[in-house]
Amino acid sequence: MIRSLKEIRKALRASKKEHKYDEQGRVIIDLRVRDDSEFLSPYSTENHSIISEDVAEFIEYSMQGVPPEKSVHFRIHSDVITPEEQTEYTDAIRSRYADKYRDSCFEKKHLHKTAAVMTLIAVAALALMIQFEYSALNTAVISEIIDIFAWVFMWEAVDIAFLQCTMLRFKQQRYLHLADSTIEYVPVNSGKKQK
Repeated sequence: MIRSLKEIRKALRASKKEHKYDEQGRVIIDLRVRDDSEFLSPYSTENHSIISEDVAEFIEYSMQGVPPEKSVHFRIHSDVITPEEQTEYTDAIRSRYADKYRDSCFEKKHLHKTAAVMTLIAVAALALMIQFEYSALNTAVISEIIDIFAWVFMWEAVDIAFLQCTMLRFKQQRYLHLADSTIEYVPVNSGKKQK
């Protein structure tokens, strides 16, 4: 049977995934680990291990639909993770997102500096255009070129300062909540908590 797009959209909205919350109001994300041999990256710093790219990608995929301002509670269902590994994996998850938050702070500073420089260039170009309009060298072509140049730089400054920085702020919220997430390990065949 061929269904219309409207029917498909309606079915998808009806099957929308509802999030479960713990007693502290954190969104519960259930993950299952059958093989933890590649949970950690083979590379790490002296201070801490980090999770592998596959695990990070899976965690971020599982966070789709969770608002960035929500705190997170991971329940990792596994029979293969030992208590020692639980501590190491928890630290690795938190370290990954603490590092990503710090990197995003540097990126945000860089974006603000770039926006400020572009704004100054735009203002200087507009001042030059005004000077050309009142000088003997006034030509409509040169004035229009300078005007376009100035507005392109001004638009880029606005785009960086308001749009890109806003998106980065949402990512920073997500990274902070992931770095501060509650992580518990639950056996697959039992509802008992291991940690």
